[in-house]
Amino acid sequence: MKIVVTGISGAGRGSYLSEVEGLARADGKSIRIFETGDMMFETAKKLGIEIPEDKILDLSPSTLNFLRTTVFEQIMRESKDVKDIIISTHACFRWKKHIIQAFDFHYLDQIRPDAYVSVIDSITSIRARQETMSQWRGQLSMKDILVWRDEEVFVTKSIADFQRRTFYIIPRDEPPDTLFRLLYRTGTRKVYLSYPMTHTGTDEEDMKRKDAFRDRLRGAGMVVFDPISIGDGELLTYLADARRKGESKIAYSKGKTAVTFDIKEAEEVSDDVNDQIVARDYQLIDQSDMIVVYYFLPVMSPGVLSEMTYGFTNKKNVYAMFKGQESPFFRYYSTKIFQDEDALFGYLKEKAEGGSAS
Repeated sequence: MKIVVTGISGAGRGSYLSEVEGLARADGKSIRIFETGDMMFETAKKLGIEIPEDKILDLSPSTLNFLRTTVFEQIMRESKDVKDIIISTHACFRWKKHIIQAFDFHYLDQIRPDAYVSVIDSITSIRARQETMSQWRGQLSMKDILVWRDEEVFVTKSIADFQRRTFYIIPRDEPPDTLFRLLYRTGTRKVYLSYPMTHTGTDEEDMKRKDAFRDRLRGAGMVVFDPISIGDGELLTYLADARRKGESKIAYSKGKTAVTFDIKEAEEVSDDVNDQIVARDYQLIDQSDMIVVYYFLPVMSPGVLSEMTYGFTNKKNVYAMFKGQESPFFRYYSTKIFQDEDALFGYLKEKAEGGSAS
């Protein structure tokens, strides 16, 4: 299996792939990861060229292309006898307000990857990580990050579509088992989990119930794409809190990373964030085999119904767990409705044993 994995700087691509590699090793599998960025610096060093990390994108296009070509020639040589490889790279760079190509069609055509993946994360998490990186500290606004992340996904998917290969978005906060299963359990059913939520926070107990339901799906051997794992809604939550308190700054922290930014930055991208949430959730549905709807409230959700409609009209089966009053539209766009979790899981098991992927 040959996979190309992209992701903008600060998205957590490298650490996620390390976790996938560790999971594979524990299962007796061997994955060779080629980190093209590190390899370009190593190549330059071997040639006696010292390039500061924050200056590499200032090199001439011909120099960058030479380094990239040398790296991909090395990957071609060293991957000949390797069964499973991951090429970790950028699809593009957003540098000094313009876009820079970060791939070579010739070598991608030679390698013929089996699939392409973009690892993404929330713009707040990306911003916080970038502030710890000398190359990116203070370089990009929230708007720049939002645009670059979208460009990275778009370019990666365009290459995958051109080569007629599968494409996946994988949120950084999804477990490494997600990519591991896509690599080694190719027949695994892929589920988009739809449930009611708002961008200003959801009830903690409801989220615990949703998480337990999601984990039960995963325990049944399925790959589950949970839209909240991307976490863009957290920026809108921080923005709403800052407005309520009359503050001009937003202090954000996650794990060991923290950043403070002006509230105006969040306001400038709030509409874009909402639009990208919708478009990205539809992409997650596109890459799934089915939609499983989990209602922890007996009230219809416009967002859930929109996802059901999109999936149903794009050839996806929609299985719903709902105990409330059903509208005609809810029934129309459901393949089957269950009022009991055990009945739903029993049905999905029966379908799997019967040889149906969806």
